[in-house]
Amino acid sequence: DESRAEVACVGLWTDISVRLIRIPSLEEITKEYIGGEIIPRSILLAKFEGVDYLLCSLGDGALFYFQLTKQGNLVDKRKVILGTQPTVLRKFKTQATTNVFVCSDRPTVIYSSNKKLVFANVNLKEVKHMCSLNTEEYRHCLALTSESTITIGTIDAIQKLHIRSVPLGEGPERITYQEETSTFGVITRRLDVMDKGGVKPVRESVSTQAISTSQATTVTGIARSGGGTPLQFGEEVEVYNLLIIDQNTFEVIHVHTFHQNEYVQCITSCKLGDDKSVYYVVGTGLVFPDESEPKIGRLIIFSWADGKLTQVAEKETKGGVWNVLPFEGKLLTTVNSTVRLWEWTHDKELRLECSYFNHILALYAKVSPAGDFILLGDIMRSLNLLQYRPMESSLEEVARDYNPNWSTAVEIIDDERFLGAESHNNLYICQRDSAANTEEDRMQMSEVGQIHLGEMVNVFRHGSLVMEHLGDNTVPHTGSILVGTVHGSIRLLTRLPQDLFDTLYELQRRLAKKIKSVGRIEHAYYRRFVSDKKSEASHGFIDGDLIETFLELDRSTLEELCLGLTKETNGEKIPLELDDIMKIVEDLSRIH
Repeated sequence: DESRAEVACVGLWTDISVRLIRIPSLEEITKEYIGGEIIPRSILLAKFEGVDYLLCSLGDGALFYFQLTKQGNLVDKRKVILGTQPTVLRKFKTQATTNVFVCSDRPTVIYSSNKKLVFANVNLKEVKHMCSLNTEEYRHCLALTSESTITIGTIDAIQKLHIRSVPLGEGPERITYQEETSTFGVITRRLDVMDKGGVKPVRESVSTQAISTSQATTVTGIARSGGGTPLQFGEEVEVYNLLIIDQNTFEVIHVHTFHQNEYVQCITSCKLGDDKSVYYVVGTGLVFPDESEPKIGRLIIFSWADGKLTQVAEKETKGGVWNVLPFEGKLLTTVNSTVRLWEWTHDKELRLECSYFNHILALYAKVSPAGDFILLGDIMRSLNLLQYRPMESSLEEVARDYNPNWSTAVEIIDDERFLGAESHNNLYICQRDSAANTEEDRMQMSEVGQIHLGEMVNVFRHGSLVMEHLGDNTVPHTGSILVGTVHGSIRLLTRLPQDLFDTLYELQRRLAKKIKSVGRIEHAYYRRFVSDKKSEASHGFIDGDLIETFLELDRSTLEELCLGLTKETNGEKIPLELDDIMKIVEDLSRIH
């Protein structure tokens, strides 16, 4: 700014405080004690979207920030953790908008959205210092230094989740990560066409251009399986490949091509038995148009070492392998309608230990973190839970959901609650009562939550897309499950304590009345669980998208919405102020 500064901010080490003083008289306007024993290391005054803030970072990576009123008071004290080392705050502008770069062992950009501060990760490991750089060669850039390097980059990609696209030229189907070799194993599918000289790729792609390649070899009966008819001229055929990709450069190091008509359904990375080696394990099925389901498949064990992919072992299966999961040093697979558990012998071979038969088509499987429960999703018969009995070497069913849901994905929340997605774009949660008096009650799962999502889910994963432990979070949520849909969206599910759930459920009800959706479709109507078998109201879920619209409303509407809202603590209902609700919703918006 061209105008002269009238106020300065100071962080003091003796009493661990921040102070505002007038200049040039040095008269103290206000002071705020931070508390604790860690001294301030960097302090900054910044204006975001017309709102003045004071930011003060400490020597342990914590950042305190305040709003600065026109009267010179510091209000709305907040704290976030932005690293573990002393941080340096640096202001810069991009497209006439003020931002703050936090130099630390977890570099962060602070910017404002809807007059709320947002903390965005930067895809760098460590930044010591930063300054703006604007030359003919480097327009509107930042210069960032670490211990040994200087990096020049732009801010555009920093303000949002960092996404890097790696063009493959063919469709990726499955992915797994192998930490020990710093590689990804990616299953892809490309189209080839029958030409005069034989089968040829429709277009160039990574698998056709790779330097290091290998072809499927087999010692099982898969080559003698028969089935199918000779390809006609111009007929298309799908070819599956395993790509080994470097985790740092995303370079395709090696391509392994599978048999014609061999569809790869699953891949995982794991150690087996007492073997210290780590393996890629792939499950396949031989698919022909004249067969309703695969009659033959393969379990293939690969080793990636010293830049070479080696097929260590394979096992022929009587059907397509839909899932392969590591399970207590063994391999758990679903093969058509059966569940099979394999152990790894000292001769590096797979030996069948036990099986479970009671499915139409066991498409989905998950293992609990403790490794004692197996959740299965059937194509028509919803969820059922198995338990492994090591003494008897058997798999035993302990609970089942008797509702006829056509599963598209499953996940274990904990030992009592299980999440499912079904083909009519709904989510549901089943709960078992392991302490019930009768065996029949213990066997039966009850549905305790259901909601219409509007998109078909094809994957659940425990995980998060943001930094954890981001300061004084008022939302005591438990766990984080990422939801991937066929439309390409990523959503998040988390568990809330009952008292907070009740408060947000009431806020959701009020927001649904106040905010009119596109097409004026009622919120309760849209979120109903609707399938071929039933149509019921949503329950057990809070719609986070609707809750976050709270942050976009004007103050008078917010006060009207919050009137009479309470939170139950120790059996006593405590009234909540607008600022309390605002902080809860803001903290919720930061967990995704």
